[in-house]
Amino acid sequence: MNTPIPLNELDRTIMAMQKSQAVFPDFCRAVCEGELWALIPYHPEVEGGQIEIKNGAPFPFALLKEEKGLAVPVFSSSARADEGLAKGRIRAKTYSVCALQAMVLLSILGSTKFGAIINKGCASGSITIWPDLMRDLVSGVAFKTNALSRENEIQVKLTPLDPADYPTDLVQRAFESLRRHKNFRAAWVFGGEKDGKRGYHLLTLMEPRDEAIYHDFNLTVHSNHNQAYGIFLGLLDERDKAYVENFFRQAKPFYVAADYPLPPGAKV
Repeated sequence: MNTPIPLNELDRTIMAMQKSQAVFPDFCRAVCEGELWALIPYHPEVEGGQIEIKNGAPFPFALLKEEKGLAVPVFSSSARADEGLAKGRIRAKTYSVCALQAMVLLSILGSTKFGAIINKGCASGSITIWPDLMRDLVSGVAFKTNALSRENEIQVKLTPLDPADYPTDLVQRAFESLRRHKNFRAAWVFGGEKDGKRGYHLLTLMEPRDEAIYHDFNLTVHSNHNQAYGIFLGLLDERDKAYVENFFRQAKPFYVAADYPLPPGAKV
């Protein structure tokens, strides 16, 4: 019987992602820590040694064809790399497994058009990320929280949607994230546009406002986004109780916290 491979934090977040997109921010943090393992063509002279990646040199890593394009197989540990190779029935001495600092590998791949498929063929499950996210992880943009200022609030025109027309993938990601945090009291989805781009507006009622939690919500709803439509986020002014209560009467939320007291006449 094969001995189970011990789980590291990246394994755990990938496994959790198979059940819920709400842990995507945890995955983003985990994939940047420590080392990642990639495959290069086998060379006896570098087996067990070090490789040097120089500017202008041929792309050194193995590539797989995925639905959205070519991706580099990347692993959370050397044991996972061995597991993935065994699962794929790759002949011995086809590839060597090399370790790189996670941020170095993400920086290299972020400058290409190739994705990274992490833990392909492994019992942890796998996840594929693409260069735009890798660049944001390396630069720190993905982790930068924005102050929930009320100074730059704007009025936007919202188009009510029939629940049958909700963007299912978007609403599901949002719902899973909303229910993780008691700060989120309710949420609505509307059609609309912003800066000339059509898409969906997600409005949330948050009490109290929390920049870190809202940032994780933002990350989650944008995870795996196919760019076919815009996603625009907004917050109701939780201080204006009369406005909030009237909003509940005018528009049906797709999420309401179990302990939130609905106002009389609320659409549910």
